[in-house]
Amino acid sequence: MRLTSLLAALAAAVLGASVAVAAPPPGKGKPPATGAGCKPKVTVVLKGTLAATPVPSGTSVSVNATSGNKFAQAYVKLAQPLSVAVDANTKIRRQGKKTLGDLVSGDRVMGQARVCKADVAGTALPPLTASRVVAHPAKTTTTTTTATTTS
Repeated sequence: MRLTSLLAALAAAVLGASVAVAAPPPGKGKPPATGAGCKPKVTVVLKGTLAATPVPSGTSVSVNATSGNKFAQAYVKLAQPLSVAVDANTKIRRQGKKTLGDLVSGDRVMGQARVCKADVAGTALPPLTASRVVAHPAKTTTTTTTATTTS
């Protein structure tokens, strides 16, 4: 009787240990730190001007990035203009218009893209695919001249 109880307890302990040590099935467990499906993701916010007017059916915009958030600083230091990809999920806004063809060269632009935090910290920066592009017309410089009259 004691031997049977001892063997049953030993079998339960071995089975419990093997389940605890086993790897999770594919698709379960911790997500990867880099690549597709990574966690955590961060938002890269770039600000600058539009380098060229994009083609209405284009797949990217050229941006002369002048500033950005903490995660965008590495992109700002790269050679300009930067090519930022756009896709069907990218939201584009410019004075009520919503297409890529509505953007004009010289517009002030703010673009947002989501990338893996570990990828931004590395030396090789991943390409950006914009989730949102907001544009405003370029600021016009107005010069006023004061007319003087002599009597």
